[in-house]
Amino acid sequence: MKLSFLMIILTMLESGDMSAAFVNTDSLDECERRAKAVSTILAGQKLPIKDLVCRRSEATFEPFSHSGENAGAYRYIVTFDEREAWVTPRAADAACDGQGASARAPPEPVRFCVSSAQKLLSEQN
Repeated sequence: MKLSFLMIILTMLESGDMSAAFVNTDSLDECERRAKAVSTILAGQKLPIKDLVCRRSEATFEPFSHSGENAGAYRYIVTFDEREAWVTPRAADAACDGQGASARAPPEPVRFCVSSAQKLLSEQN
């Protein structure tokens, strides 16, 4: 599968949980340009950003929608290092201990359990 770039936007919810939004891009330049715009928008809305990164990834998501219809409908373990990101579906009742993280992720990455309104379209990443 072709690696593209994935923008990962992690924000803190009032409940203390973490929410994620994802944007697939074709290049690092495009990802970083769009990340800068997103960062400016979120800062203006005073949303607490935990992390906003661009990483190579095989993960492909449905486009982001501002409707909020599926807010929190999907749960994932998001793992990334300095170059690459992996996203693995997580059952709603599963513990957030990294047990279900991608086997392809490095041993000491950054790892978050998140909820998202976006559906993961790719099966292996």
